Amino acid sequence: MDIMELGALGDFLSSIGVIVTLLYLAVQIKQHSAHQKQVAIDARAVAVNTSAAALRENRKAIYQDAEFAEIYFKGLSTPESLSEIEYLRFRILMQNVIDGLWDIHSRTAVAGVSPEIWDSLGVKAIERMLATQGGRLVWSEMASAYPINFRTAVESILADL
Repeated sequence: MDIMELGALGDFLSSIGVIVTLLYLAVQIKQHSAHQKQVAIDARAVAVNTSAAALRENRKAIYQDAEFAEIYFKGLSTPESLSEIEYLRFRILMQNVIDGLWDIHSRTAVAGVSPEIWDSLGVKAIERMLATQGGRLVWSEMASAYPINFRTAVESILADL
C-alpha cells in the first residue's frame, strides 16, 4: 500500500468519523430539546399549583375559623354591616384573593400557562367573589394597585355579569 492509498483510506475514515459525530450531535440535540420541553411543562405545572395553593390557603382560613367564615359571608353580601376590624380582615382576605388572581392572570399572559387555567380558576373566582357587593367594594378600593391588563380583564368579567 503506497502513500496515496493510505491517504485515501484516511480520508474515507475521516468522513465516516464526521458522519458518526453529526449523528451523535443530532441525537444529543433532540434529547436536549425534549428535556427543555419537559422542563417548561414542569415549570408551568408548578406555577399553576402555586397559584391554586394560594387560593386554597385563603379558603382554608375561612373554613378553619367560624368567626372568620361569618366575616367572609357578611362581607360578601353586606359589607356595611361589618365593624372596622371585621372589614379590615375581610378586605385583607379579598386582597389576598385578588393577588392570587393577578398571579394566575400574569402567569397566563407572560409564562405561557394555558388560558384554560385562567378561565377555570380566575374567571370563576371573580364570578363567585368579586361580583358580590363586598367583592366589588374591595375591588373598587384596590383596583388601581394592579396593572392595566389585569384590571381590564377583571372589569370585563364583572361587566358581563
